[in-house]
Amino acid sequence: MNFALTALLVGGLSLAATSCKDDDKSDNNNGGNSGNEVETIEGMSALEDDQLADLICKWTDTHYSDLTGSAWRSKTYDATVGLALDESRPGVRTMPVGTVEQADQYAVDCFNTLGIDSDNPNGFTFSDALVGTVSYSHGGSDASVLATINVDVKQIPGLQQIRLVKQLPENAGGAPYYELGDVVRYKNRLYICVSNHTFGQEARFITLNDQSQHSKGKFTWIGHDQDSVYNDEMAKAEVLADWLKNVVCDYNVWKRVSDKLTDWGLDVRQVLPEDNLTRTTLINNIAHEMNYIPDIQKPNPIYEGMAMCIGIYPWFEQDSTRTTAIIAPVGFLLANKLRYTAIKDKWVPYIFMAREGDGYYQRLRAAQAQEPSQYSDKKHFMWQDLGTVTITAEDSLLGKRILSESEKNKLTADKYHICLIGMHWTHSLTPNISDEPEPYCWWFVKDFLNHPNNNTRETANMFPKDWRHRNITSRSIVFNDNGDSYDGFTTVYAERGNF
Repeated sequence: MNFALTALLVGGLSLAATSCKDDDKSDNNNGGNSGNEVETIEGMSALEDDQLADLICKWTDTHYSDLTGSAWRSKTYDATVGLALDESRPGVRTMPVGTVEQADQYAVDCFNTLGIDSDNPNGFTFSDALVGTVSYSHGGSDASVLATINVDVKQIPGLQQIRLVKQLPENAGGAPYYELGDVVRYKNRLYICVSNHTFGQEARFITLNDQSQHSKGKFTWIGHDQDSVYNDEMAKAEVLADWLKNVVCDYNVWKRVSDKLTDWGLDVRQVLPEDNLTRTTLINNIAHEMNYIPDIQKPNPIYEGMAMCIGIYPWFEQDSTRTTAIIAPVGFLLANKLRYTAIKDKWVPYIFMAREGDGYYQRLRAAQAQEPSQYSDKKHFMWQDLGTVTITAEDSLLGKRILSESEKNKLTADKYHICLIGMHWTHSLTPNISDEPEPYCWWFVKDFLNHPNNNTRETANMFPKDWRHRNITSRSIVFNDNGDSYDGFTTVYAERGNF
């Protein structure tokens, strides 16, 4: 399969497509392991550890990088979420959210790893001996409380309840320290603020293209080959959604920050696409129908061009020593953390944008409903609608040329839903182009700029700025902005001009 230049620039860094037929008789559909092959797992953390880490990082000033090894489980952490308005009850914290809908979204952000239903979060309860007990419900102790989160997590002993309110009392108000578009330096990386927050709400920062700082793990399918994956935390999905909505898709914010960072000779691509062609191409890729892939062993359920499968990303064109085809999906905006069940399911979460017009988003929802991997195993993965962004006819994303008149930007003026999808697979035989089942393994950590095939590598290197040569990695830092600078942050650029 030869590297296709047009696909590289328009279709998501793809190779000439392999058509995959959805064979109801294959092991792919029942998630079973074919034959007597078994798996070994290397470098992956347990689900319960990830669930607990999510709660600690959400409600305290703790980073995922601080929660390595096993000693962190025996430590305690001070709650920093919200404000303690009643000094006699420091374990009750109050956070302004504005509306019940925003309270629901905050609860979903907190409990996505725990299996909350994003469509119906009210009444959610979770209890696990290794994690703790939490619950979410509408209403609270008085009329000012929109919703309440109750907390019993031994690692955060100072937190019992979070009250989500419309706004803080007047005497508890103030100005946030950070605002949308601010850029800071933290541990030798640039981070950008992507949240339109007020005093007492979450400030959300993100850094991107930090592949070398992420650890890797393996799923070895003994008798065949192994998958190679990033096994640690990417930026949270809600932070990536804010980055797309408030920064990348807002031309004015993007240009103001990128121009300033470029003038100062800083590495813009740590926080933004570095020029408008790169930005345009990236958004096209995230919204491209071909890159909606809820199951990488089945045809794309809503791409009308052809029955695409993930086989468009072959890593080795010819290697007689291998019995397994190696596929290296690239160009995906990775989110959260890989999830898995031993000897069966794997999910790599990523961000996809679906337009609302022409019933496209409704078709996506219908397709999701037909994919049990996207909703049935709530503890391991639940797909989400993370909100919408509107692209207007005046936005400079529209009408931009990629390479030629036939390769124009495919975005249309429309409302786009920012979705969290889980790219799912099992170790089972997959039909190939001749319908003969074959084993495939998946490498998510490769860079096509370093591809072993000369032609493929040289073609990719024609466009070194393109973000789609490898999967887009990231980290996020989220904390409550109560008017003070964040420990460890050095301001590089501030929207208020304080730089």
